[in-house]
Amino acid sequence: MKILSVLVAGLLALGLTACGGDSSSDVSTQEAAASSTKIEELKLEKEKAEAEAESVKAKAAQEARKTKTAARKAAKRAAAKQRAQAQNEEAAAEEEEPETAEAPDVVGLRLPQARTALEAAGYQVRAENTDTTFGIVVPSHYTVCEQSEPQGDTVNVLAQKYGC
Repeated sequence: MKILSVLVAGLLALGLTACGGDSSSDVSTQEAAASSTKIEELKLEKEKAEAEAESVKAKAAQEARKTKTAARKAAKRAAAKQRAQAQNEEAAAEEEEPETAEAPDVVGLRLPQARTALEAAGYQVRAENTDTTFGIVVPSHYTVCEQSEPQGDTVNVLAQKYGC
């Protein structure tokens, strides 16, 4: 009988442990609840961080758009300024250029007098000749036989030593 009572006591002890009558099972249940609470807190922190990251990303995109817009506007202003400056320079150059419809007629003049007249009108002179081997050596010996239309600020003349 004594053995029987020991067996019954042992079985009862096992039954209580299995049913949660032991205090260690309460501790593990509390630890499980605490860890699930901690997991929930971490999930909330993660969601909060993701929302904050989205907000920062949206602000950065907005700033980038503002910067691009400002750069575009600055480039347009600079281009307009350059165009205006080019127009002003062009207008100033047009004002500086002398209004010369025609070069003075120098056909029949000696080469030095023809050169002086054309240079006084604002032209450069390019004299050529076809009747001497070494070109124009003594300009006062040559007479202007032909004169071309001005090409820019240069006038070509044909000067001959032995007459036209």
